[in-house]
Amino acid sequence: MSLGWLVATALLIAIYCLLFYIRKVITCKKTEYDESSPGITLLFLVKNQQDIIEGLVRTAFTDACIQSVDVIAVDLGSVDQTRLILERLSGSLHHFRFLALCEESGVSKKIYRLCRGQVIYCFDLTGHINYSLMARAIHSILNGSRACLYRTKVLYKSDKLVPHDKG
Repeated sequence: MSLGWLVATALLIAIYCLLFYIRKVITCKKTEYDESSPGITLLFLVKNQQDIIEGLVRTAFTDACIQSVDVIAVDLGSVDQTRLILERLSGSLHHFRFLALCEESGVSKKIYRLCRGQVIYCFDLTGHINYSLMARAIHSILNGSRACLYRTKVLYKSDKLVPHDKG
């Protein structure tokens, strides 16, 4: 008798997992990347972050099926493997764009034109970064709560570039 309950429970769990997976796939398909006007842009300004950058970019794409997201990384003259990692990611992640710049002055104005989202979250990844806090900030933004904006500037797309420091 208990073996029958065990098999039935295992079968119900398997069905639940399958339905959850199908729902997740359908949700991601419904909210596929909109080329014309994504809601937000995640802009990573990166310098010498080879240890964390791939994880952060992949975190952004893992959560990105929640809404239409534009993801751009700008390398500001890294001397480690950061640039190579970003080049590899840009080849494997379909909607990820990567640029390499050698100067930091005027970056926001140059990049601003490339950002397609109406709200741009600019992540400063040029100094020492707490990976856990940064991943939480990305997750928070993509889930709509904005509870954690660690090392993030929020820019709103209009005729003028309007920065709002959030942390």
